[in-house]
Order: sequence, then C-alpha cells, then structure tokens
Amino acid sequence: MTLSRVVSIFLLLVVGFIAQKRKILDSDGIKTISNFVLRVFLPFTIISSFDKSISLSAAGDLLKVAIFAIGVHALAIFISKLAYSRFPDPKRKILTYITVFSNCGFMGFPVAESVFGKIGLMYTSIYVMVFNIFVWTYGIALLSEGKEKKNIWHSILLNPGNIAFAIGFVLWVLPFGLPETLNYAVLLLGNCTTPLSMIVVGATLANLGIKGLFSGTEVWIGSIMRLFVVPALVLLLFILIGIRSDAAKVANFLAAMPAAAQTVIFAERYDADVSLASRIVFISTVLSAITIPLASGIIAG
Repeated sequence: MTLSRVVSIFLLLVVGFIAQKRKILDSDGIKTISNFVLRVFLPFTIISSFDKSISLSAAGDLLKVAIFAIGVHALAIFISKLAYSRFPDPKRKILTYITVFSNCGFMGFPVAESVFGKIGLMYTSIYVMVFNIFVWTYGIALLSEGKEKKNIWHSILLNPGNIAFAIGFVLWVLPFGLPETLNYAVLLLGNCTTPLSMIVVGATLANLGIKGLFSGTEVWIGSIMRLFVVPALVLLLFILIGIRSDAAKVANFLAAMPAAAQTVIFAERYDADVSLASRIVFISTVLSAITIPLASGIIAG
C-alpha cells in the first residue's frame, strides 16, 4: 500500500515535470493553478473531510483524537522554534511548515485504514479537521510574517479554509445531508487538490535539475525532522504519559507522514522559498516508502 501511494505521487510529479519542460506550464500557469487550488479545490477537500458516516455518539473517542492532534501540532511548533531559530527567515518558514504539517490526508487515509482498519479512517477524518484549522491559522500566520498586519489577520480569520471548515461542520451536525448530486460534486472537487498540488511540485522541480533536487543541508534536515524526529518525540511523549490507545496510535502514525503536498502551493501563494518546499516534499515522499512501514511496525505494534 505504501509503495503504491509513493509511486502514484511520483507519477503526478512526472506529469508536472514534463508539462513544465514542454512549456505547457509556465510560471504564470503555476501561480494560477496554485491560487485555484487554495481558493477552490482545497476548501472542498475540507468540506468533504467531515464524514457524515461518523456518528455524533462517538464524540468521546473523536474528542480524544482531536486533543491528540492539537498536541502533536503544538509539539511540532515548539520543536521548530528550537530547531530553526538560527535559520534565515525564508528557509525557517518552510522548514517550520513542513515540520508541523504532514501529508496526513492523501497518504494518511489509505495507509491508516490498511494498518488500523475502519476505525483508522474515522480517527484520520478528525485529525485532518484539526490539521486544517492549524493550516489556515498558524500556517498562514507563519508564511505571512513580515507582511502588512491588516492583510495577515484577514488571511487568518477570513480565508477559504476557515469558511469551508465552518460550512463542513454545520453540514456534519445537521440531521440531514446534502443531496447525493451535490455531495458527489463536492467530493470530486475536493479530490482535485492532491493531483494538482503534486503537479505544481513537479513543475517547480523541473527548474532545478537532478543535482539540484538533493542539494542543500536544509533539504535533509527538513526531511529528517518530518519523518523521524517529530514522530519519535510524539511516540516518546505518549509512552511517558502512558497513553497507548488506538486514537493515540493513529495520531502518532499520521505525524509520521511525509511533508504535506500543499506546502508548495502555500509557498507559491505567500512568496516563500518554493524551491526548498518542492525538494523537501519530493525527498520526504520518496523516503516515506521506507519510513512508513517502519513507523507502522513500531507505533501500531
């Protein structure tokens, strides 16, 4: 399952790489796609993450997952502040973002189901909801540092992600769901997020060359932090506290996913280090074919 996911992502990268090399995608096209993903497709991904099949009667277990997810992201933010304080701002922002935010959605759902069964899907849905809240608040605040304060607070509070979260939550708690036609349309739009994000990554990588993909110590520092350090510290914390429930294991497992594909989209939107973001997404995704099976054996065992 893990290898299959990595190969799928790699093929999407290849599409973007070829599209840029063949001049089908230029820099303006990449920016247009990035904006479209952020303002249209990603919000629908958030709405569709509120799984109507998750009963409100399971609120106790779901609340535990939400608390664990908040703890994981808070720990990653704390670690990042310690680890990257001496890095220049452009690199610090990207390194912090990829350390805090994993690819818990596209890779998390199928891999968690394969390891934990249907309960893994339910817990992952809640984790992704918390992830989205952090992305559209802390994530935007991080990448917007140094910009006009009015624009920062507008982006943090009144952005497509938070609006989509509010809509999704309301739809989830209502006693009725959307008509099947609308529900399927929302699902289709949401499913466009990952493919287009990875195509943007591939197109960005096309400008670097093969050697450029692996250059720079920051690339390896970020990949190691995302795949090894964060999940290891989360596991250690859960062991010290004495929490070994399925909810904790799923949260820990999702923290071991590679860098979020949307990192490049947000970097493009907020004029951050797109090259560094693309390289870390690429390398951490490839390495995850080895680290995810290792994490599943240690965490779920």
